[in-house]
Amino acid sequence: MNRRYVLTSAAIALFAWAVSTALFLDLCNLIYQCGCDHLWGDQALHCNIHTPGARHCPWCSVGEAGYYAIYGVVLAAQGAGAFLPRMWHWGGRLALSLVLFPVVGGIEGLILGLFTGYWN
Repeated sequence: MNRRYVLTSAAIALFAWAVSTALFLDLCNLIYQCGCDHLWGDQALHCNIHTPGARHCPWCSVGEAGYYAIYGVVLAAQGAGAFLPRMWHWGGRLALSLVLFPVVGGIEGLILGLFTGYWN
């Protein structure tokens, strides 16, 4: 592999990961309408997981290990998007890596929400 490709791909992955990290709780609230807020705001302070008797947000209910597993799958997909399409221009790999955040996170959120019966 050429050094420029590796450095560019690493920069793409790091940027995509930073965006995902900053917006992960916003995606949680978008999927579940659970009350999670921005990372720079109240974060999970108003999440329904803190409300007795309410349905609890699946992402916040899976525990720390489960939460990081969900987050890790998103980051792994973005890393693959940054490195794998070798023939793509850096802009295409960046766009792919950024799009993978809501797509993979949304799929995970849908699966976990259906599995836990969150919307029943």
